[in-house]
Amino acid sequence: MTQRPLLLLALPLFLIGCQSTGQSDRGSAKLAVASDHTAAKTAGEVRRRPVPAGGVTLSILEGGTGKPVIFVHGVVTTSNIFPTYLQAYSPAYRGIAVDLRGYGDSEKPSTGFTIKQFSEDLIALANKLSIEKPVWVGVSMGGMILQQLALDHPERVGALVLVSTTDGAMVLDKDLPTIGRQRDYRDVSHNIIVESFPPGTPPALYQPLLDRIPTWNGTVLREALTSMAQANVHGRLHAISAPTLIVVGEKDDVATPAIARGIQSQIAGSKLVEFQTGHFMMAEDPERFRTVLGDFLRSLK
Repeated sequence: MTQRPLLLLALPLFLIGCQSTGQSDRGSAKLAVASDHTAAKTAGEVRRRPVPAGGVTLSILEGGTGKPVIFVHGVVTTSNIFPTYLQAYSPAYRGIAVDLRGYGDSEKPSTGFTIKQFSEDLIALANKLSIEKPVWVGVSMGGMILQQLALDHPERVGALVLVSTTDGAMVLDKDLPTIGRQRDYRDVSHNIIVESFPPGTPPALYQPLLDRIPTWNGTVLREALTSMAQANVHGRLHAISAPTLIVVGEKDDVATPAIARGIQSQIAGSKLVEFQTGHFMMAEDPERFRTVLGDFLRSLK
């Protein structure tokens, strides 16, 4: 198993504003809720705060000023993969990175860890933040969530950036019902993360990702991976009319270039950028990714 979904961006910044909660399947203590208007607006500062949205409290990182760009992580990562980008396009764009329900510092209800529910949570978050039509950036599972969101709520999409994702099933484990039961979710998460890297990769490079595993649990991972394995919006994406950027690594054997071209063929006017990398071009070629995303943002009217 190679090139599993996970993002390795600015590893020294992964722990900004956050601590591992280490909650178990049954642990779902609610977060203290800050004012809706305490978003960080000071240049040079990235801050974390909880936001009540759609019956669940979500934790977000914010940085920069300008129009909103909301970043959505994948199945074995959290918002801590995005700090470098939150202020990268300020003052034109401000960044908001969300911990999906069950992940990171967000609340952990007993269920609801599906692509559909994640999508509805994001709309509730945008409502709470009074954001009408943000630019949405989704990586791997995050890209799958945003395709669903764009189909269900087209009026809420200013633009889409779909990174290393698929429009059909993404299968990352072949024995999903046993996760969190006969098999420890931490072992499954560990394997997905470690096997995402080429042999010989220094463990220090992915250790910050392993350190975040205790911030989700077996139910979260099992339900999310099951939802990914059942997802299919292929043939429906022609309904998306928002400006769309699709990003793929030519060596990605999970979200392959062929899949990316298939997504592009369905979304009129969409742009496809291919990197000479695997699944995580944001780690392998971060400067080019920053430039590509910045060029796309500047192209928006």
